[in-house]
Amino acid sequence: METQSTPDTTQPTPKKTPLYEAQSKQLHFHRASADEVLYGGAAGGGKSYAIIWDAVEKCLTNKNLRIVILRRTYPELEKSIIFEFLSHVPKHLYHYHKQNKRATFSATNSSLEFDHCQFESDVYKFQSAQYDIIYIDESTHWNEFMYKYILSRLRTVKTDFTPQMKCASNPGGVGHHFMKSRFIDGAIPFEVTERTDEISGSKYTTQFIPAKVYDNEYLMKTDYVRGLMRLPVDERKALLEGDWDSFKGQFFKEWSRDVHVVNPFEIPKGWRRFRAMDWGYRNPSAVLWFAVSPKHEVYVYKELYATEKTDEELARMIHDHSKDETISYTVADPSLWSVSQYERGESLALRFNQFGVSLVRGDNNRLSGASTVHSYLSFDEKHPPLLRVFDSCLNFIRTIPALVYDQHKPEDVDTQGDDHIYDALRYGLMSHPIPKKTQKPQAPPLSFKWVMEQISYDKDRASYVGRS
Repeated sequence: METQSTPDTTQPTPKKTPLYEAQSKQLHFHRASADEVLYGGAAGGGKSYAIIWDAVEKCLTNKNLRIVILRRTYPELEKSIIFEFLSHVPKHLYHYHKQNKRATFSATNSSLEFDHCQFESDVYKFQSAQYDIIYIDESTHWNEFMYKYILSRLRTVKTDFTPQMKCASNPGGVGHHFMKSRFIDGAIPFEVTERTDEISGSKYTTQFIPAKVYDNEYLMKTDYVRGLMRLPVDERKALLEGDWDSFKGQFFKEWSRDVHVVNPFEIPKGWRRFRAMDWGYRNPSAVLWFAVSPKHEVYVYKELYATEKTDEELARMIHDHSKDETISYTVADPSLWSVSQYERGESLALRFNQFGVSLVRGDNNRLSGASTVHSYLSFDEKHPPLLRVFDSCLNFIRTIPALVYDQHKPEDVDTQGDDHIYDALRYGLMSHPIPKKTQKPQAPPLSFKWVMEQISYDKDRASYVGRS
């Protein structure tokens, strides 16, 4: 009979390679405690991978959580987040529902969903949703309206769990200005910052975890950095250095808060006043009030920004904002004159007229409109801008400097951004062209033709004299 060999216990037990080992900055992201967290600042910091494993860890250590990871478009979601998740997270831990894009973890019954919001109206598919944690990868691709709507879906009934919004992104994109002001301005990296929402007045905390490619030891072994070094200056500062002050693609580079934003003052009675409106129901409606000084300076002194308001409700709000004012006209998007816009066979323009807000059809030439806004915003040392805005117009100040150009039509703004205030602005300014400056005619370069045009023959004196 063979004797059974005794195991050699003197040999060391092989170490198991961990599924995921967080690097320094990723560890800060996993341990972040603020209500809203932003991780990133440069390309290659391991942001997407950190989001995936942060979500996995939450699902494995908490029961009955509902979590979602979002990107702007489905191709981005599928090629990055879903692909990385299915490739690296062990399949025995979860069951993946391909049709619903949902992974359910068997040990805890927690679920992880993968979804996207390509257009502003896509946020409404989450209207009845409720999540314990929301992740947004490349959050600067989202505008403020979309971000805040999704943020409103962050609700939990659990008393032993604190919900969080956790984002990752590089600088640049339609949401650059908003994300910078929400997470970076006035904050110390890694520390929790208490903030107050300017519009709602609600309190919340944020935390910014900066990371660069140099923090990623895996990418530093590749040629990744060399590729970033070849980028143009603006892109290199944003993607390699994580510079949030280098805003690639900003459409209105003329914008200066110090120059264009002024303290409110009482508009003199003699100044002409008018309004401009961009209509929306699911998307926000934006109304601006303009006043023109005797020097042809235009002031945006009031705004209205509302979502899911009927034409009657919006007309009532416009009246409430215009008490005791004489308004010359209200210019609006020409599409409101389309009969197909309303079920009753009436145009929305007619409906607004019935509710006491008479509309003037606006000029919707987008390129001319952009050029007009550029002209109104432009200034130099000798010439101040012809457009200024009261500091009480928070949505104007928030959205106009955040607009980026359309990559396919660089002379126009990217309409995926929060451009509703901008649309109202260009309707308004297009209805009030910049007056031509009267200048004394200057003599052209001397030429024989020009000299002959300036003189006439005097028959009485039989000589040529200069024209008076």
